Amino acid sequence: MTFERLTWLIEQGGDARRSTGGGRRYDSAVVPEIGDAEMMLPSECALVSEDVRTAIAAFDLRVGDTLAPLESLLVRIESSASSRIENVAAPVPDLLIAEIGDDQGRSVADVMGNVDATTTAIVLADDISPETILDIHRALLGSTHPVLAGRWRNEAVWIGSYSGGPPEAEFVPPSVERIPAAIEDLCDFMARTDMPVFIQAMVMHAHFETIHPFADGNGRVGRALVHALLRREGLTKAATLPISAGIVSQKHRYIEALTEYRMGDFVPIVELGADAMFAALRNASHLFDDVVQMRSRWRERTESFRSDALVHPIIDGLLSHPVVDTEVLEPILDASPASIRRALNDLVDGGVLEPIARETPGSQRFVCHDIVYALNAFTTRSINPFGRH
Repeated sequence: MTFERLTWLIEQGGDARRSTGGGRRYDSAVVPEIGDAEMMLPSECALVSEDVRTAIAAFDLRVGDTLAPLESLLVRIESSASSRIENVAAPVPDLLIAEIGDDQGRSVADVMGNVDATTTAIVLADDISPETILDIHRALLGSTHPVLAGRWRNEAVWIGSYSGGPPEAEFVPPSVERIPAAIEDLCDFMARTDMPVFIQAMVMHAHFETIHPFADGNGRVGRALVHALLRREGLTKAATLPISAGIVSQKHRYIEALTEYRMGDFVPIVELGADAMFAALRNASHLFDDVVQMRSRWRERTESFRSDALVHPIIDGLLSHPVVDTEVLEPILDASPASIRRALNDLVDGGVLEPIARETPGSQRFVCHDIVYALNAFTTRSINPFGRH
């Protein structure tokens, strides 16, 4: 990577007392073009990538379609963890309640934007372009920072020494004028087919963070793009494996790996990503076991009901929507509100659902605490150390 010497003007920000004098010149990164650059893949990277592919294939073989209904929850786990890397915390159960109408505060709104961004990235995975990336960013910040959403940054950003501005920063990403060409080149890199996709995804992420094309949301968009690449190439299939849940417990290592990438070494970010993916696989396997057990309990508790009773389709939908009310279920079930309420009360009596209080008027809401406990257990496990075995 090379740098260009630029001038920092006081009116561009920072502390005026520290931005005056001879320290107003700074070095801004000029990222190398990687769209068609020849890349020598170290043997350890190739082995790690193959280990990841093998582990994911074994996971898919074991879980089959069981976790497919949990896809929406896995996306929420991933989005919550990705936000925690940026010091924004919102428990997954709060997201589920917010999705059916209750305002849970600013942190939840930020994470909900991350859910939308990750979902958008996966949906648009087959056509990743500068416009796609702007769409993902718009989904991320559209409801919380609409002025910034879907726009490349128009000013300098830097890492370290906020008050001193770029002259005292540890690293200054490329100038705003260089962003469009750098993103075009990165999209060319993402379109390549001459390297293992996991290596490609992690290098893409590190390069995206180096460009830092947005005023806010770079990390979350970059991690959403990792999922887009993995899904596009079929490395992950029905389920989104929450790689960020593996990263969040080793944030310092993540930052160090990004720094080493800027210095020319992409092996650390690939190894970090692999360890995070192995952690996510182990964690998701535990979640699979929890799902199998809870489904067995639900069947035992509802075996006395007729096969056409409403409790059965409600249970079938709990993995996707563990917080429900009659308003949520009416469009899904061909039944009257009164019939749905009776079925929900039957599930309360059977210990599958519990009523929850709501702060605003509306129909009674119910939560499946089995799923909430499983999600909370997943979050707790995500702080465990890395490891591939």
